[in-house]
Amino acid sequence: MVVVLFDFEGTLVQSMENDPEAVTHFRAKTKEKLLELGVPSDVLGGETRSTLLRNKAVEYVEEHFSKKEAKRFHAEMDDFLKSYELHWANRSRIFLDAIPALRMLKKLGYKMGLVTSTSKEAANRMLSKHGISAFFDVVVTREDVKKLKPHPEGILLALNKMNAQGFFFVGDLIYDSIASKNAGGVSIIVDRITSKKQKFHANYSVKSLKEVPSIVQQLNR
Repeated sequence: MVVVLFDFEGTLVQSMENDPEAVTHFRAKTKEKLLELGVPSDVLGGETRSTLLRNKAVEYVEEHFSKKEAKRFHAEMDDFLKSYELHWANRSRIFLDAIPALRMLKKLGYKMGLVTSTSKEAANRMLSKHGISAFFDVVVTREDVKKLKPHPEGILLALNKMNAQGFFFVGDLIYDSIASKNAGGVSIIVDRITSKKQKFHANYSVKSLKEVPSIVQQLNR
C-alpha cells in the first residue's frame, strides 16, 4: 500500500513561519534554554535551527545525563516548547489549497498521515480548529520520536503504523526532502513563494497542494 504523508506547519497550515522575527526569537530562546539545562555550547555549535539544536541536544543527553537528569531535561523542554507551540496553534491559519488537496486524495482512495515537529496537544488543536482530523489515519508528533526531521524516524514510525510499503512525503523545507529521501520515499515540496528559488533537491516541486493528487496518481499507476 502506498500512502501520502504530510508535514504540518508551513505545509498545510501557516503559523510561526509567516513571522521571521518570531522564528528568530524562538530559535535564540531554544538555544538559550538548552544551554540553561546543561547542554554545552560546543555541542550545539553554530546551529540556529530549533529542530537541529534539539536533535544535537538529545544525543548529548542520552550519552551524558543520568536517568533523573534526562527526565528533568525532557520535562522542562516540553514545557518550554508547548508555551510557544500552543500560542502558534491558536493563531494558525489553514492554507486555501489544503482541504481541496486532502479531499481529492481521499476520493482517490489514499490513506494519509501527518508527521510534525510540534506537540500532540498543539497538533490536535490545529487539526480540530481547521476541521481536518478525519483526513489522517496516523499523526506522529515530536513526543513520539527521539529525533526530528531531517532524521527519518517520524516518517518510518508513521509507515510502520500504517503498514505501508511506499510513500510520498509532502513538505515545505529541505529537511522534509532529506527525511523523505532517508526513509526511501518520494518528496514533494510546496514552494509557494514565486520569487524564491529552491536550493536543494526534491523529487517534485509544486506551487500549490492542488498539484499533489495528480503527481501521486500518475506515479502510482
